[in-house]
Amino acid sequence: MDNSPPPHPLGFSPSRSSSSTMVSSPDNRLNLPPFSSPVSARFSPQNSLPDQLPLSSSISTSSLTSGGGASNGSPLTQFSTPPGPPVFSSPLRPAAIPFQTLPSSPQPVAFSSDSTLPIHSPSTHLPLQHTASVEETIESPYVLFSAHKLLKRKKQANISSLGFGALVSPGREVTPGPQVVQRDPHRCHNCGAYANLYSDVLIGSGQWQCVICKKLNSSDGEYIAASKNDLHHWPEFSSSAIDYVQSGNRRPGYVPVSDSRMSAPIFLVIDECLDEAHLQHLQGSLHAFVDSLPQNMRIGIITYGRTVSIYDFSEGSVATADVLPGASSPSEDALKTLIYGTGIYLSAVHASLPVAHTIFSSMRPYRLNLPEASRDRCLGAAVEVALAIIKGPSAEMSRGIIKRPGGNCRILVCAGGPNTFGPGSVPSSFSHPNYPYMEKTAMKWMENLGQTAHRNNVIIDVLCAGTCPVRVPVLQPLAKCSGGTLLLHDDFGEAFGVNLKRASMRAAGSHGLFEIRCSDDIAVTQFAVQYWNFYQANISRVITIRLPTVDSVSQYLGSIQEDVVAVLVAKRTLLHAKTVHDTTDMRLTVDERVKDIASRFGSQLPKSKLFRFPRELSSLPEILFHLRRGPLLGNIIGHEDERSVLRNLFLNASFELSLCMLAPRCLMHREGGTFEELPAYDLSMQSNAAVVLDHGTDIFIWLGNELVVEGKSASALAACRTLAEELSEQRFPAPRILSFKEGSSQARYFVSRLIPAHKDPPYEQEVRFPQLRTLTSEQRTRLKASFFHSDEYSFCQWMRSLKLAPPEPS
Repeated sequence: MDNSPPPHPLGFSPSRSSSSTMVSSPDNRLNLPPFSSPVSARFSPQNSLPDQLPLSSSISTSSLTSGGGASNGSPLTQFSTPPGPPVFSSPLRPAAIPFQTLPSSPQPVAFSSDSTLPIHSPSTHLPLQHTASVEETIESPYVLFSAHKLLKRKKQANISSLGFGALVSPGREVTPGPQVVQRDPHRCHNCGAYANLYSDVLIGSGQWQCVICKKLNSSDGEYIAASKNDLHHWPEFSSSAIDYVQSGNRRPGYVPVSDSRMSAPIFLVIDECLDEAHLQHLQGSLHAFVDSLPQNMRIGIITYGRTVSIYDFSEGSVATADVLPGASSPSEDALKTLIYGTGIYLSAVHASLPVAHTIFSSMRPYRLNLPEASRDRCLGAAVEVALAIIKGPSAEMSRGIIKRPGGNCRILVCAGGPNTFGPGSVPSSFSHPNYPYMEKTAMKWMENLGQTAHRNNVIIDVLCAGTCPVRVPVLQPLAKCSGGTLLLHDDFGEAFGVNLKRASMRAAGSHGLFEIRCSDDIAVTQFAVQYWNFYQANISRVITIRLPTVDSVSQYLGSIQEDVVAVLVAKRTLLHAKTVHDTTDMRLTVDERVKDIASRFGSQLPKSKLFRFPRELSSLPEILFHLRRGPLLGNIIGHEDERSVLRNLFLNASFELSLCMLAPRCLMHREGGTFEELPAYDLSMQSNAAVVLDHGTDIFIWLGNELVVEGKSASALAACRTLAEELSEQRFPAPRILSFKEGSSQARYFVSRLIPAHKDPPYEQEVRFPQLRTLTSEQRTRLKASFFHSDEYSFCQWMRSLKLAPPEPS
């Protein structure tokens, strides 16, 4: 439409005309008391939704800051007939941010004002047609709210322990997808909100009323219709999610290519300081990886130790390399020689596959007699070289035009130890007198390098393996700031190879725009994300949802989505858990939150000091018990580096993966290859059974001794292995799958993830684990005798320690 404002360029936040304050640092929004709501402690008719939600798009988390501003609108106009939508008492508080896009990755986002559109106030004394029913509630696969209804009374709604929030995954792929419209959206000239299914329309003139600020807007005659029913021919008046697509290219210097997904290059940056056993596994994974790549995808290979070797594909079937010193960042002259020379460092797979296999096969184990942690590794310099080659002209120059990759380029680092040499390095020993300062300096250097990669649309994934500590605090900023991920593996074998492949193909991007717009009292919420897709089309995805309000507390509790609440609580809690000391405080915070929910919404037992947890939230405390004792906040895995990586993965994970990392799924194998889902209690460890425990980043298979004696373990193991692979088929990161027998030393990994319910009285065991009723008295006796004494609380004991009665299972 002619009078609509042009969309803001990607990565651009308009200047603010209001005097309200914007917070620019992610850390600033976390300065909250430890006992706070999962998303916001309070909301009221004077507060708008952006102040309530720790949403993300990686936003960072992927990946990732709050602020808000109010824009002043003109007085609201009342309509006589027919009645219009509810009148809101204050104008819009919009939000728009630049963000990194990692689909299905809820994280905290930044909010800033976006209200520079011209004011347009046409006459409002004409009858309007409602395009959607006021009572209608829309479900969206892109937005998961903690509750489908809101309490009207502010005192009840402002109970911070339960809170209110949403998980937004604007880039999520669903089937069927949103309706696609190949034109610009109609937006309010006053506040910038989009026309949607709750907008009222003057069908005679085509004018539509904004649901946010109540202003009438022109549609340039597009919305003129003969009747109300005809309005539903426009997708924005019939669907809660719309994709507005503009196929034109607005990226300067970009030359379209046939398939930008495949044209974006991948650089493999490989550690050459590995022992023989690790090297053999890595070689197998690399051979399989390049064989799986599309033939027209371009790859580059760099190895690093004390020097950086950049492999040249210009010699046909011969593997040659240019070598740069790793003690410092590459000089400009050295980079110019590489970039403007005759070497080809990025080549299509179909032309370079034999050379790539030759390079991998020619790698040799580390020969010097030095511990793994003390070997010189110039990882930082190697990444700098890879980034410079991606940024600069390649051998694909034709008639003075440089073909730049259309999608996001990737650097995949295969690391077996810490960066101990050159830029961004740390001493090999923690006992070095200057280690804390040097680690802090290295972290800042890696953060700057990651930010440089992000500005150039390059994503860096760091895949570590082996038993040598890699100094996670130093490498984490490199991956995180670029929009990538850091992963830890036991070895360079199967799981490493799968993650290498999935990291190279997963959808990711940067420099998008994420907006949240809502009316007063959170009656209507509108989410919008603008991004470039794989093929450089400009997509504006608009999602609009109406939330009803109720007076009844029981109706409100009945609308609460316990799984969503648990994930929101966990994400907010882990944002504060940055050190070992913090995790201890956060476990106490979880305890206080559960107690407060029970005292506010539960009831006190007769003749007792115990409170009963609300029946509608019976599963919530058990999920939070898994949170406080599991690997995210507990001590069941050995090293703080591992816990730090897990916490970062959780904050960037989709809802489904987050829930699985929070509370493991327990499935018992039955005759005929079927599986029964049971609570994740140690009572499932029955000697005649095989059990699969899916904990998100790990899947464990436990085989009882009786299966081994009876010769049924092979078939049970095969069925469990098939199930584990099906559960994690598209998951990133691909979980490690471990199997072990009852009583083995490795079985402790499985046992530590289960709630020790064997400590509870028999009647409570049967209430919470009904499968026990199928066992004979002899089997129950043997099961009871198989457990060892420990001081760890069961779930019921933990609830009683908080002066609460364990909730009855729903």
